[in-house]
Amino acid sequence: MTLPLIAIDGPAGVGKTSTACTVASRLGIPFLDTGAMYRAVTWVVTKNGVNVTDVNSINRLIARTQFEFAQGLRGVHFWVNGEEITDQLRTPEITRAVTPVCEVHDVRVYLVNLQRKWVARGFGVMEGRDIGTVVLPKAELKIFMTAKPEIRALRRAKELGIADDEKAVAKLSKEIAERDRRDMEREDSPLRQANDAITLDNTEMSFDEQVNKVILMAAEQFSLNLYTAVRPVG
Repeated sequence: MTLPLIAIDGPAGVGKTSTACTVASRLGIPFLDTGAMYRAVTWVVTKNGVNVTDVNSINRLIARTQFEFAQGLRGVHFWVNGEEITDQLRTPEITRAVTPVCEVHDVRVYLVNLQRKWVARGFGVMEGRDIGTVVLPKAELKIFMTAKPEIRALRRAKELGIADDEKAVAKLSKEIAERDRRDMEREDSPLRQANDAITLDNTEMSFDEQVNKVILMAAEQFSLNLYTAVRPVG
């Protein structure tokens, strides 16, 4: 049996993080949320009042900041200069600011280097937007998750507790579409599906169904025992 190294990519709001975290937990291997790494950098940028388009100031700030991350019971935890910021990374403010920060070349180089060091052990689940194409181009299992934009917006709205607000959901849908556009059109590591990645469209899937689907893919690829990994769907 080969220990799994799984790369999961996809656009915003498609459920990469929750799926990857659950898959890793059931398979008993580490998980890294690379999107949260970019959010951690964005947190530092906004906390210090730096304009998200001021590339030089962002680069200077990152050079003097210490970032740490470690696996926890509820996923990956993040620290900046010794302060844990895990619970501060999913705010609307960070979500609005993260895309331009992701486009800063030196930020991407810095974080990709950290990501490659993390995976030097040779196994784990890593999710993001450029994992299969840039970070782990030799991963034996690459999955590209996708879903219709309106479904992604509704799921995000449910997470935020605003699913009954049609205007708020419409705004979320517009923001997701704009983020998709920027992610796909950026020059540095754009969002795209690796040629050897398997498409997983979860538009009509429940969470348990998509988790089980990924685990079954991993079982086939890496000759895994499924008895404790696949859960009944209900």
